[in-house]
Amino acid sequence: MINKKYELKRRYDATADIYDRRYEEIQRKKYEFVMEYLPPRARRILDLGCGTGMFLEELSKRSKLVVGVDASVEMLKVAQRRAKGAVLVLADADSLPFANSSFDVVVSVTLLQNMPDPAATMREITRVLKRGGTAVVTSIKRKHRPDQLFAWASAAGLKPTQVSEIEGNEDVICVARK
Repeated sequence: MINKKYELKRRYDATADIYDRRYEEIQRKKYEFVMEYLPPRARRILDLGCGTGMFLEELSKRSKLVVGVDASVEMLKVAQRRAKGAVLVLADADSLPFANSSFDVVVSVTLLQNMPDPAATMREITRVLKRGGTAVVTSIKRKHRPDQLFAWASAAGLKPTQVSEIEGNEDVICVARK
């Protein structure tokens, strides 16, 4: 598990400077889709696996406090230049440095497929999400099916309200409440 995470961090550190050129168009489409499921206002939003911070600006329009977490130092350096108002934290998605029930909303776009134990990641999302909060998680459909996201969310104590493939996209999505 540690080797997979180390390799992933190394790969993202090495490609941070070209990530946006390579993936911005497809990621922006995912963000637009995810925005439909977020509440219009939230006190605290966590973007888990924020990468270069593409989504942080948009999330800042919905919340006074937006926190971006990533395991890659280089990705966070790019995010720091882009998302001036967000708080950025270097951390492992499976061991977040936040108290229980810290966030009203947790979004995680295209992170889960990189995690060695997606069920553990969903438990950590649940831990930091407030009661009544919303979690929106996507994963690459060639790695995970909607029923897997449903099972992991349910086992973690979330109540899935929408689980499906994103039409015309490479991702599956799970929207859930705590």
